[in-house]
Amino acid sequence: MAEEMVDIFDEGYRKRGVADRNLAYVYGMWLNSFHCWLFRRKNGGQILFQKRSGSKKLFPDCLDISAAGHLQTGETALDGVREIKEELGVDVDQRKLISLGIKHDTARIGDVVNRQFCHVFLYEIDCEVPEMGIDPGEVSGLVEISVADGLSLFSGATDAITASGIEYAADTCTWNSITKTITQADFIPRVDPYYYKIFILVDRVMRGEEHLAI
Repeated sequence: MAEEMVDIFDEGYRKRGVADRNLAYVYGMWLNSFHCWLFRRKNGGQILFQKRSGSKKLFPDCLDISAAGHLQTGETALDGVREIKEELGVDVDQRKLISLGIKHDTARIGDVVNRQFCHVFLYEIDCEVPEMGIDPGEVSGLVEISVADGLSLFSGATDAITASGIEYAADTCTWNSITKTITQADFIPRVDPYYYKIFILVDRVMRGEEHLAI
């Protein structure tokens, strides 16, 4: 398999060269990534979370960003929309992306040293989840969480919520509807209140506010 080359940066977001992505993780180099949160206006606002494939090396079966991925060398933040098409089968109009700026991600998971400049976007969709062309090799499920429930869960007002979506059954190669109880433990752990911030920001979009930043 060909090496995936990424641009690497210093702490001040000044480009310092190009490296193999795997080596960037070994040495804790700063690199670029793309995060896009898909939401709908249905029922006061719904945010789409993907359930990571059970075959993923890190955090299998955990809930995370609607669509995300690393930016390869020479790519701009907007080139990251390919991740939405590859993972969820959704075509994106780049003009309708809502930029939230750059989030700094840092973590050590075993031998992996993660340091990323994450270019974060919101994107409104109007299609239903079953209508998407999801890649089961990347995503094992999708759940929609209402803005009200997300704010309640991540503020600590409640310990669990109920969400609906779909999950992939490998034995029958079918997508099945699900309703499940979700707690904060179902999500990829993060140092900052990232998920809480996203629910707050989508709530602001729903209210017609324009000044948004992560």
